[in-house]
Amino acid sequence: MRQTPLNLSEEDRLVIEEIRSKGLHQAREVNRAHVLSCLDRGIPEAQIIAVLGIGRTAVWRARAAYLQGGVELAVFDVERSGRPCRYDTNAEAQVTALACSAPPKGRQRWTMVELERCRSPRTRHGHCEPGDRAAHAQKNDLKPWRRVMWCIGALTEDYRSRMYALLELYARPVNRSEPVICIDEKSLQLIGHSREPLPMASHQPTKQDYEYERNGTTNLFVAVEPKGGKRIVSVTAHRGKIDFVAFIDGLLTGVYAKARRVHLVLDNLNTHFRKCFDDVLGSRAAEKLLRRVQFHYTPKHASWLNMAEIEIGILTRQCLDRRIANRELLQTEVDAWQQARNTEQRTIEWNFTRQDADRKLGRHYVSKFTC
Repeated sequence: MRQTPLNLSEEDRLVIEEIRSKGLHQAREVNRAHVLSCLDRGIPEAQIIAVLGIGRTAVWRARAAYLQGGVELAVFDVERSGRPCRYDTNAEAQVTALACSAPPKGRQRWTMVELERCRSPRTRHGHCEPGDRAAHAQKNDLKPWRRVMWCIGALTEDYRSRMYALLELYARPVNRSEPVICIDEKSLQLIGHSREPLPMASHQPTKQDYEYERNGTTNLFVAVEPKGGKRIVSVTAHRGKIDFVAFIDGLLTGVYAKARRVHLVLDNLNTHFRKCFDDVLGSRAAEKLLRRVQFHYTPKHASWLNMAEIEIGILTRQCLDRRIANRELLQTEVDAWQQARNTEQRTIEWNFTRQDADRKLGRHYVSKFTC
């Protein structure tokens, strides 16, 4: 059958190309734009159908809609009123209020059955509609089983000054003589298999026994130079001040022995402060070790400003998210992981600026007059 030609105007071609190449559009709208562009270039319908994976009717409808109303009618969906509302606002508000209140005694959370049981039955035309509870919950995105962890301290002037100082530090260009090093630690439970797992086979996943052996806990100190593409991970039995001081000593006398000044970014754990160095090394030795060090502390409840947490998250996903039975195996695996990352010089791109902080957190700022 002979194909009916379609000739787009120059203005419509520009609109179609813009839809195809950039912006956020529904997939079906982009497909219609592809169809119109292909028809304009004389591409056979059979080829359009095969490449786009659509039916012949869709091609015909796109052509007919363009001839009738142009690009607006052919590409974009017409707004529709939608399905008529089945629920009155009072019943909907009642379910929402119940779901947002404390659950009944003896219950951890609300369930759909409990919501239906506790609210007064809504009737329409003389009969009850038991499916309303799920419909109300779905419409209002009520998910009583979900828990989202959230913690943010009072955004006082001290909080903001520390945050601004760190953001300014992160915005500085790379300076080999003054590296910025973010440090944090992670506790890890050593877990072994009670029975050897079955290896993966064709069409069969790896199988491991649900039972496991607990072999104690260990600690990992992680130091990362975000813009330098370096990280140093040390596995220790504990994370006390002696272990932390030894880790910092190793950094300053080893990898960063030639640095003129070292900027250390830390959270507010009690082992991270200068006093611990004095307690472990003595005042004179601590002064000698730290003469090139400048400490930068995150605000309280703001460890997200420490980029070491990003590196620890990557380490957990790529290396630690499995059963590791002993510290020797853990050290071997961590060494291999960090060697590969350092060889590839994996960096961390920090794009959060002071302007972003003011825009997103500004409404929570607390002045000294309102504390």
